[in-house]
Amino acid sequence: MNLGGRIKKAREHLKLTQEELARRAGLPGKQQTIQALETRDSKRSEYASALCKALGINLQWALTGTGPQWRKDGEVEPESGTRAFHPEDPAGDREIRISEEIVKFSGGRGHLVSYEPSTDREPATYRLSWFHKERINPARAKRFRVVGNSMEPLLYSGDSILVNLDETQVREGLVYVFRHGDELKVKKLFPKSDGSLILRSVNREEYPDDIVPADQVADQITIIGRVRDKSGRGGL
Repeated sequence: MNLGGRIKKAREHLKLTQEELARRAGLPGKQQTIQALETRDSKRSEYASALCKALGINLQWALTGTGPQWRKDGEVEPESGTRAFHPEDPAGDREIRISEEIVKFSGGRGHLVSYEPSTDREPATYRLSWFHKERINPARAKRFRVVGNSMEPLLYSGDSILVNLDETQVREGLVYVFRHGDELKVKKLFPKSDGSLILRSVNREEYPDDIVPADQVADQITIIGRVRDKSGRGGL
């Protein structure tokens, strides 16, 4: 049973129709999308978080089948800073929009980082209060797109992530965007006492740990920043 099957199981347990679930999730008119999700027993959906909240189930359980199915009274999913909006709506006084960008590395000494705007996605709207609470400077935050399945089910290919460029000091077990050689990667990082660095995927069955020796870290690794929020099918 994948995400679609678990959504259907919870919906039927609560005796909700697909139309009722769509309304409860704030997705009016999306009952056909829910039907397709359940019928195909899909692994992914951009509406997973909203559907889980409406059903009162845990996102981790819906995505992976692990952990408790039902949330306790008053328990909520971790708050995201993003807010849904229509592209033609103006941003509010206490909101900010951040566009998605593409990371580029120079081929010369130092592997300098530059950014190019991505033109195929609309900007995401964030509450300024969330930035203040998380102590993130909005001017130092950028959004990037995840590519590949190495971080599933935490992050899926196609998800967008918000990265704080001011957090470049590696803390054990947190998720960072970084240059590894000539590649851009998103991984959990684990610094070792000998100065080496463990690059760890969530999908460890397909992607075993990669260890960068201490004498290669400075040349091979450039930390872009820490992942602080995401939009898509995974769950930080």
